[in-house]
Amino acid sequence: MKPIVILDKLMNGFDSLRDQCVRSFDTLSLIEDFKKAKAIFIKPNLTNPTYKEGVTTRKEFVEGLVAALRQVNNTTKIYIGEGEGGYNSFSMTDAMKDMGFYEIAETYPNVEIVNLSYLATRKMELKANGKTYSLNLPELFFSEIDFSISCALPKVHCMTGITLSFKNQWGCLPDTMRLKNHYVFDEIISQVCDILKFRYAFLDGKYGLDNNGPMMGDPVEVNWFVASNSLGAFDRVVSGMMGFDWQQIGHLKMAEKYGFMPTADEIKIIGDPDALRRKFTLKRNFWNYPALAAFHSRKLTHLFYFSMWAKLLHDVMYTFRKRPIEP
Repeated sequence: MKPIVILDKLMNGFDSLRDQCVRSFDTLSLIEDFKKAKAIFIKPNLTNPTYKEGVTTRKEFVEGLVAALRQVNNTTKIYIGEGEGGYNSFSMTDAMKDMGFYEIAETYPNVEIVNLSYLATRKMELKANGKTYSLNLPELFFSEIDFSISCALPKVHCMTGITLSFKNQWGCLPDTMRLKNHYVFDEIISQVCDILKFRYAFLDGKYGLDNNGPMMGDPVEVNWFVASNSLGAFDRVVSGMMGFDWQQIGHLKMAEKYGFMPTADEIKIIGDPDALRRKFTLKRNFWNYPALAAFHSRKLTHLFYFSMWAKLLHDVMYTFRKRPIEP
């Protein structure tokens, strides 16, 4: 099907948001997919243990999407989930409880909240730097899920430039030390999204994150509603709305190499991206640069996080800056 991106102002109020999602389904051909599916997966961005504007996907947004899907049928199983915080930073189960996601499962039939880090995995072979790269991914996606939906936010990211519908799936890697794979992130993330059947993207565009990210930037209210049947089309259009050239974003360039980025002529845009545009800016701080160097280097990642010197290096760093989320 032709890649379609729907753009509009985000509706205020739960009923209006639900109805906005419903209206998008037919255009994206999601209704028929959902009717045929036995189970689907919804992936919010929950990179903080508590709700934070511009940082985490709102429970209200995911609930609006679920309510819209339940108007289609009550029989298709809906999983909502995320993996443990990277670097053993926090319990995702506790985070999802605190942010109210378990209430969605209590309110709507046939909905289950899952912590991906506690599920069985399957070893998959990907490509990275011209070689085979092995990665363990949750078995759930292979045994039950028919398609998946990415619910990202518009955020700048000090390591990857931006984080949208592709980057959101990094949390599907169940390993709490998934950072050991950072050096091949650009190469593998679009492959992960394809393997895990991510076919749709819905933007929780109430707030975005500007200046720095993915956690410590400045929240800005943009009120964007964006929905697409192509992650590549979605990221291409939304990155432009944020003032970024997608061709300067490493993982999107690699997604193009693997055939996941449709051309501008192939995308049907419903709405006016120029009317919604709001320029975002990435301003890296001093501490972002050593982290950025490690992000792209397997050896530096080992030194900073896995070597005998790792604790000492982090203790020295935290004498000069605030510690991030504690384990």
